[in-house]
Amino acid sequence: MPKVEFDKVQINYEVRGQGDPIVFLHGLGASWKMWEPQIESFSSKYKMIMLDMRGHGESTKTFPDNKFTARVMAEDVKKFLDELNITKTHLVGLSYGSVTAQLFASKYPKYIEKLVLSNGYSEVPTKVSGWVLKVSNTIFKMMSYDTIINLMLKVYGKEEFTKNILRDSFTFNKEMFLLAKNSEFPTHTNELININVPTLVMGGDRKVMGVDERKGSQILFNNIPNATLALFKNAFDPISTMEKDIFNEMIMDFFEGKPFKSYEGVSMFEKQKI
Repeated sequence: MPKVEFDKVQINYEVRGQGDPIVFLHGLGASWKMWEPQIESFSSKYKMIMLDMRGHGESTKTFPDNKFTARVMAEDVKKFLDELNITKTHLVGLSYGSVTAQLFASKYPKYIEKLVLSNGYSEVPTKVSGWVLKVSNTIFKMMSYDTIINLMLKVYGKEEFTKNILRDSFTFNKEMFLLAKNSEFPTHTNELININVPTLVMGGDRKVMGVDERKGSQILFNNIPNATLALFKNAFDPISTMEKDIFNEMIMDFFEGKPFKSYEGVSMFEKQKI
């Protein structure tokens, strides 16, 4: 698999298809393989560029001052694009990949054609969410990594497709997992106003393990000037697997400038044109 190298950092990536580029940024602990459910749909029309973000997959595992942060990953994306001479691209980020995409788009919007932020957040959505995250981090320290993964996957119940995709894409060991989980939570809502490209925000319309995903998505929608919001009643992080067909079709329509279709269980919100 190809790698891009800069500043003694290696970023691993996978390419599928030909055409205008789409850069995909996966969720926390995963790898480019998280995008397997998207390959068939997108590679037929676009050049999919799926990164292993720093700390993940086959990319460099170290961080400056040993601080796991999406801000470093956002700078990696910029240098990655420069090395490949990509001056304009669609960008899709999911979960922690959405956080990285937000920070990149806030600072370097000129690189982006259209932006998709799925299951993302720019701050702790609620006080309860913050408390749940702190408690879970304390508990995770006492568990084996396999136990942690099995516990996290239980939330998906009978969603075997999602569980299989996540298992196949997970690349963290316990050390990296705890480094990530105990890192500073993103707080950059005030920077979202700098995202001046058409943006599709996608999220679950519910709380999951005490974390209010709906609130996180609404914060993004409210603070990104040219944003559309899609809330999924029967899905949560990652929507890319739980509702893969709608996820794929909705993003394709967005990139192609087509009107959004109506889907059962999906609520759409668009801002009034001024």
